Amino acid sequence: MNLPELPDTPDSIPDGDAPYECTTTTVDMQEKQARLPNEASRQYLHLKVEYSMRFPRLTAGVSSKGKSYNISLKQLMMSGLIRVDEIARNYFWYYKAEVPFDMRTTPPRPYLSSTLLKTEGAKRRHTTNPFPESGKGIYRRPDIIIVKNQQDRWPGLAGPDSENAMHVDNLERLVEVKFPEDKFGREQYGDYMLIVGRDRNRLTILEIHDCRPDEGKQADHVFNVTGKAVSKYWPMFFFPPIFLPRPPTTPAAARIEPWTYAVKETVASLAENAADGWNTLSADLQGKLKYTAQWLNDSGKWVHVQAQGVWHWVSDNGKIIKSWTDHELLTAWSGIQRVTDLTLDTLKKIDWIQILTDVAKVAGVVLVSIGVGFLVMTLGIPEALVAALLLIVRLAIMAWDALATVLAAGAAAATLSTQ
Repeated sequence: MNLPELPDTPDSIPDGDAPYECTTTTVDMQEKQARLPNEASRQYLHLKVEYSMRFPRLTAGVSSKGKSYNISLKQLMMSGLIRVDEIARNYFWYYKAEVPFDMRTTPPRPYLSSTLLKTEGAKRRHTTNPFPESGKGIYRRPDIIIVKNQQDRWPGLAGPDSENAMHVDNLERLVEVKFPEDKFGREQYGDYMLIVGRDRNRLTILEIHDCRPDEGKQADHVFNVTGKAVSKYWPMFFFPPIFLPRPPTTPAAARIEPWTYAVKETVASLAENAADGWNTLSADLQGKLKYTAQWLNDSGKWVHVQAQGVWHWVSDNGKIIKSWTDHELLTAWSGIQRVTDLTLDTLKKIDWIQILTDVAKVAGVVLVSIGVGFLVMTLGIPEALVAALLLIVRLAIMAWDALATVLAAGAAAATLSTQ
């Protein structure tokens, strides 16, 4: 794979709102307030940025609620690519996407995984639940945290976590990425300065500028409409910049799903408009989810037989196509919680769900959802649990009371068994 050449690191840090003057023919990163820690971090982020810049804005619809959302895929793609790298290394990685910080503490402390508390204690990873607590203004989710020591999962300044276990300072840099049209207000800036302990040298504002010639920008537009690379300006189409731990001779199995290029149509939900959403997936992913296809792209319904503890997918002609037991559902939900920290409360808030990128099994599958307050999030789900997550989200929409009763009863039983 031919990687793009990087522009030279600037000699000084630009500041203010002066117009940016391009000096290259690529995607530029303008570092404001503080430079990135080193050239390696600059190269790593530039690869993610350059790939993410190629993706458009699109519309996602939630038919049952009569809602539609305009989504800029650039930030979502950037977070997703970093999250895959994190998952592949079990979160022992220098770069961490969208870590939530509790703004009620001094300094603000990162939320750690609640699911892994009993098994991993103070050494557990940060939470991947985009709703760590209910309420507005409680937490912030910076775009990227760069840590000093990748063998230490703690992504914050020195201080106690929520269980009062002490941690050393491991926060090298907070990076806020501003793609074109992104906003970064004073209140957000003030909160981020609190997260870094008011140390200006730990906050990098990374403004992204598209300095490519018109031919390159037009190639993106054509690709986003047709899904076909048409020029040298799409050199990394089949190789997203995902850095999996693997032998050098083994290619990275990674593919960005084709729905992300849909600029002229509303993206269908796999949770609601399942048949339409299914058609937007790549043939490879459809093959991996072939058993899910038995119900996902059918217009029937799920029926819960409480006395038997079984869920049946019944097609419109009355035929039972697929069945899940309560036990299978609970086992899958437990596995999903271990990797995502999702809660029942969070599950109820999810409006929309789609698959963003299909990667090697070691990394899992990253999904995108929209919840309360127009929050876009990425989740890393192991391939074996993707079908179960799609089912659980579908049931949350179609049969919330029955699903919540089953999952809540299972959680209560698990708690009693550990006491």
